[in-house]
Amino acid sequence: MPVKRFISFLFFMLFFPSALFSQHPETGLDPQRSALLCKAFFSGDLKALQPHSSPEMKEAIENGTLALGVLRISTMFGKLRSLEGIPAKVTVIHGITVFTQKARLERQTLNCFLSIDSNGKLCGFYVRPQQEEKKESPASLLREQSVKIGGASALPGTLTLPRGKGPYPALLLIHGSGANDRDETIQGNKPFRDLAELLAERNIAVLRYDKRTFVYPEEFKKRQSVTIDDETVNDALAAIHFLRSSPEIDPDAIWLLGHSLGGMILPRIASRTSIPAGYLFLAAPARSLPDVLEEQGSYLLHQNSTLPETEKKKALTALRKQTEILKNPTGTSLPGPMYAYWKDLAVYDQISMAGKINRPMLFLQGKRDFQVLPHHLDLWKNALNGKPNCQFILYDDLNHLMLPGKGTPGMMEYANPSRVPAKVADNIAAFLRKQAAEAE
Repeated sequence: MPVKRFISFLFFMLFFPSALFSQHPETGLDPQRSALLCKAFFSGDLKALQPHSSPEMKEAIENGTLALGVLRISTMFGKLRSLEGIPAKVTVIHGITVFTQKARLERQTLNCFLSIDSNGKLCGFYVRPQQEEKKESPASLLREQSVKIGGASALPGTLTLPRGKGPYPALLLIHGSGANDRDETIQGNKPFRDLAELLAERNIAVLRYDKRTFVYPEEFKKRQSVTIDDETVNDALAAIHFLRSSPEIDPDAIWLLGHSLGGMILPRIASRTSIPAGYLFLAAPARSLPDVLEEQGSYLLHQNSTLPETEKKKALTALRKQTEILKNPTGTSLPGPMYAYWKDLAVYDQISMAGKINRPMLFLQGKRDFQVLPHHLDLWKNALNGKPNCQFILYDDLNHLMLPGKGTPGMMEYANPSRVPAKVADNIAAFLRKQAAEAE
């Protein structure tokens, strides 16, 4: 889903300035300066960061790129409440010393990673939410097996099985964008775990696994070229074959559910295999991913109260420039691996490819979804009008994670621990039963 990609895409570029390629001794970061940098960043006071910034960071401040990052983080996690502990050195890479500082925001505690170059200047700022403790599954209602997907560089996963007698129909869950774990953990919420448990209670097996970028992040940093096939498609195909070889799974009733980017990529997966019985699109973008990112960013800009108006204007300009770069990538506008990734997506037309799918399709969308706006469901519906075995469901009270919310939709509600409601699993189970009955 685009939440994580928003944050990681920005700070990947800020984390590798030119100073990375020269040798220098490590530098220090005292608690007072760490506090100054963190408070200036989280408050959107980017002028206060200027004297402490490297040339690359100053450029990011001037062109609005950093303001865009502050927008996304403050909208999702709220304002800074306090800093905890003192900065601790994590590593030294070619003269850049990386420190971590714990920061408690309104809706989440973050680990902040501050990169200081050999001149003592801030050249990178990255945040990572602290993981919540895993909640145990209701063992009385289901069974869970730890599995491995693929051969070399296998991915760990969980096969959730009903308590009844198999073989069972199965649903394979395919992640949204970003380095997701098998539960698609977003702060205290785990929508994939919720779906697995709910569907197992309805006699449907569910396979979910950690994404390759989550398990092997260093592998992707070393590659010269990366596409959506490397990130998502190839592993989904391996997972399909895993399910088909499992004696507890009905080989003729394997379904795919893709969330967000995972839903967008379902038509490409469908073009590579004839095994799945059908496809479920959960908050799936009908437009290009750069267009979706711009829609998100524009929405968040209007909702944000942290950034000054001058910084908002810079952020909007940076957002539009970023969209144009991603829609029309060149070898000079993006580094090698990212160029290949966005070039691949630039020529991908999910709606056209979905029209070639000859299996049942179910589209689920939340009306509160500001990451993939509800009009995307209408785009899918209009494009597939008249195609048999297609169903479209809009939930008035659900957001991008299929979680309920109230008031003005926004990232702040992701901080509230919630669960996917039973009605979503009921609709999925009913659709699968209906298609199975019609196929008999």
